[in-house]
Amino acid sequence: MSICSALIYGALQYSPRDMLLSDESAKAQKQFPQSYMTGIVDRTYSNNGSLKHKMVARSVTSFSNGTINRSEVDHPHVTLYRQSSTEPWQLSAKQGTSVSNAITLRDNVQVWNEKGQYGWVTLTTDDLTIDTDQQYAHTDKPVTMRSERGTTRAVGLNAELDNGRIELLSEVKATYAP
Repeated sequence: MSICSALIYGALQYSPRDMLLSDESAKAQKQFPQSYMTGIVDRTYSNNGSLKHKMVARSVTSFSNGTINRSEVDHPHVTLYRQSSTEPWQLSAKQGTSVSNAITLRDNVQVWNEKGQYGWVTLTTDDLTIDTDQQYAHTDKPVTMRSERGTTRAVGLNAELDNGRIELLSEVKATYAP
């Protein structure tokens, strides 16, 4: 009797089309947004009450599978406030994905700081992941870095944004402008 009940339960839970789909395809088909928001301004503060980062976006669509919360962000603009008194880092892109304290920016990613240790610095790339808690950014995509001193192109980047340390990983080519 219990085997028959299990078969009936399984038949009622899945359509024949669902049985043919892979597990990931079936999950993607059944996942609906948990929430949709427009005109977003999200601020995160440290334990001592100082502003750590702010994200402004046109819209955010949030999904949850029960264990992981993921948000798709349209035109995110992130400001990372540094512990030192220097200007914050600004980051923007056409699209983004946020999971926990990590934000992945995609499509026309721009990163800039107007008054850093070496003057203004602008980075552009196609894809960049930021850990907002650690103020750490990285990519394995091509990167262009422009500053008052010249232009540098490379593939891959690791950046400790709080202290302004940027490491270009490979194929580094620079043009110096005195």
